[in-house]
Amino acid sequence: MRYFRYFTIVSFFLAFFLISTTVLSENSGLQLKKATLISCPMCDLRYKDFAKSNLEGANFKGAYMFNANFERAFLKKASLESTILILAKFDRADLTEANLMKANLSSASMFGATLRSANLIFARLSEANLEAAEITFANLTAANLEGANLTDAFASQAILKSTDLRNAILTHTNLNGANLEGANLEGANLCGADLSMANLTRANLRGADLSGARIHYSNLREADLTGAKLIGATIHGANLKMADFSKADLFKAKLSSLLKFQTNFCKARMPDGKQGPCK
Repeated sequence: MRYFRYFTIVSFFLAFFLISTTVLSENSGLQLKKATLISCPMCDLRYKDFAKSNLEGANFKGAYMFNANFERAFLKKASLESTILILAKFDRADLTEANLMKANLSSASMFGATLRSANLIFARLSEANLEAAEITFANLTAANLEGANLTDAFASQAILKSTDLRNAILTHTNLNGANLEGANLEGANLCGADLSMANLTRANLRGADLSGARIHYSNLREADLTGAKLIGATIHGANLKMADFSKADLFKAKLSSLLKFQTNFCKARMPDGKQGPCK
């Protein structure tokens, strides 16, 4: 038993040494070869430089990777579950089908990153920069993106159920067909966003800015848009059953072919500038 423990400890440090000296070296500039499979769960890899490395299928589950650099790295199907990635850099990295479940990516930089079909369930991305990132088909159920920047991001068909998007910036974001059921978008900036065919059932959009947004054939059943701005928005063929637009600003918005039942427009500014009726 004693020798077994010794062998295990030696093997672990040898594996970590090989990673540090051949792949992670900040000075050597060597790149990870595709044939090499990295496995370093629970490792302390803070500040490490993985830029432009091929880390396909790598296992970093539970690792401490504070301020690590993954710029332009290839991380397809990599496991980063429960990792600490605060302030990490993923600009233009490829994280297709990567597992980032429960990862802490607070204030991480992910400009232009590819997160197509990635698993981000319960991930923390508060204040993260996801500008121009692709999160098509990604699963962000119950993730925290409070204050995150998703300007010009591609989030078509993304799963954002019960996701915290309070005060997030989603200007011109493509959310076509996204599932935002029960999402919290209070105070979010959705100016010019495409929410066509999106599921916003019971979503919280209180005080959100949807000016110029495209909301075609979307489901806003029981959504709360109290005090929201929809100036110049186009809402066509949407389900507004039991949605609350009280005190919302719909000035010059284009409304057509809507399904309305117990929809509340009390004290809202309607497209013609008149005040909505209170029943």
